[in-house]
Amino acid sequence: MAASGEDPPSAPRPPEKPPLVWILNGTPGDTEHHAFYEQTLDRLRKALTTRLGVPTANLTVLYGPKSAGYSGVCSRENIFTELHRAVAAAAPDQTVWVIFEGHSSPSATGANFNLAGPDISARELREIFAATRPDAHLVILFTTSSSGRFMRWISGPGRLVITATLEDEEDNETEFPNVLANVLNDPASDQNHDGRLSVLEIFNACNAGVKASYDAGGYMQRERAMFDGNGDRRGTQRPAREDAEPAAAVSFPITAGTRKPFD
Repeated sequence: MAASGEDPPSAPRPPEKPPLVWILNGTPGDTEHHAFYEQTLDRLRKALTTRLGVPTANLTVLYGPKSAGYSGVCSRENIFTELHRAVAAAAPDQTVWVIFEGHSSPSATGANFNLAGPDISARELREIFAATRPDAHLVILFTTSSSGRFMRWISGPGRLVITATLEDEEDNETEFPNVLANVLNDPASDQNHDGRLSVLEIFNACNAGVKASYDAGGYMQRERAMFDGNGDRRGTQRPAREDAEPAAAVSFPITAGTRKPFD
């Protein structure tokens, strides 16, 4: 019992729950892109499970058959099932990450995420993400071409959304997937050296990496990432306090070189 006049001891903080991650990789389009996405998915998986504290059981990757080491093919049915699971799991004490890779194409009302069968529209994604709890920690990274066109459809309360492009920019292939894999594997991405990799740090590092990629090739930069951190459905290239603060508070623990606390 606390002595008279002293504050009672505070209750111990509950242990941090391990992140849950879904990677949804749509149709590659051709053999060259298939090889690229297989390599990128392997790099993402290694970064998440060896460096960023994600237990293997908490990582779902839709791209190919289970016999090839994936969680299943990236079909409409599987995407809808897994996105409903992701949205239901997201909570104040449970961070959920959803990463879209592959190709997207503009439409009259927004954009479509391209699949081997019928595509998934921005409107359909909006209906799923609308069920997100307002106080949830749900991070959505849309790394595809035309991804900025999804922003106003999929962002909202409880969500932190990064798109590889502005709304009216880059209908061709993006550099973002490769840069994201680099960022998740790079110790320098932890810019404040606090042992965590936040959404804000990922956004900043990916921005810098994409610019460096275009500069190295001597090309005019055709893609610029966009971010919504407060759920107002308005993306920005330079997050002000209202977007930056929520993004700095949601992060992966960096566990490389130590025993993962969630295993």
